Amino acid sequence: MVNGSGVSVLLGKGDGTFQTAGTFAAGVNPKSVAIGDFNRDGKPDLVVANLDNHVSILSANGDGTFQSAVNYGVGAGAYSVAASDFNGDGNPDLAVATDVGITLLLGKGDGTFQPPVNYSAGSHPNFVATGDFNGDGKPDLAEANPVDSNVSVLLGNGDGTLQAAFYFSAGSETVSVAVGDFNGDGKPDLATANEASGNISVLLGNGDGSFQAAFNYNVGSLPISVAVGDFNGDSKPDLVVVGSTVSVLLGNGDGTFQAAVNSGAGGGSVAVADLNG
Repeated sequence: MVNGSGVSVLLGKGDGTFQTAGTFAAGVNPKSVAIGDFNRDGKPDLVVANLDNHVSILSANGDGTFQSAVNYGVGAGAYSVAASDFNGDGNPDLAVATDVGITLLLGKGDGTFQPPVNYSAGSHPNFVATGDFNGDGKPDLAEANPVDSNVSVLLGNGDGTLQAAFYFSAGSETVSVAVGDFNGDGKPDLATANEASGNISVLLGNGDGSFQAAFNYNVGSLPISVAVGDFNGDSKPDLVVVGSTVSVLLGNGDGTFQAAVNSGAGGGSVAVADLNG
């Protein structure tokens, strides 16, 4: 997880508890972190998006520690980063949401990256996620744009380039986006957290890179992060949202969701995993 001084790593004990955090320096004002094997040595490395216009690569030593950060400039204000293979060469690449749109850095497979290439994708994008939205087997991008209150979708060409963005309306101040198949049709759908309107938007995918009109669900105030998981064991994707509270919306499996159940204090970001096996 990111903090004011870098990125903290808490190694799991296997029972749902964690060892004391180790903190590793990254750039200035880190905002998000993603994992990938960027030098293809079989050890998971870290990439951190920093508001000082850089992403930081921290190569893993394999013992829970990391080497000193190597920084790459990506333009104004890096808010979010995702890793995928955008040119099909087997090396993980990076997509970064910045103040100027989307920045791609193609990986060389040795922990280094080619020069950044920028794509327009809305005003001050805040979050980026990957998925195959048109079913061609090539990774695409979805990006949350809070100023425009929409989601931009950029289809990948499979050669490390992206097509021009398409825009889909969501709620007011769309700050986060998650990908899942909410109606079981095999086509990826989108869920967004909308900070100003206090709701989430669900946009069902048509399978051709386009999405149906958003359907909104009220949650707690100021939602800023959304994630997908199966929280009641019925094999249907559910949603968890954090803001002023934690909200869980159980999925019906047909693209609709039950009313939010709110509990506990909120936070800044949420992710889903099985932490105790």
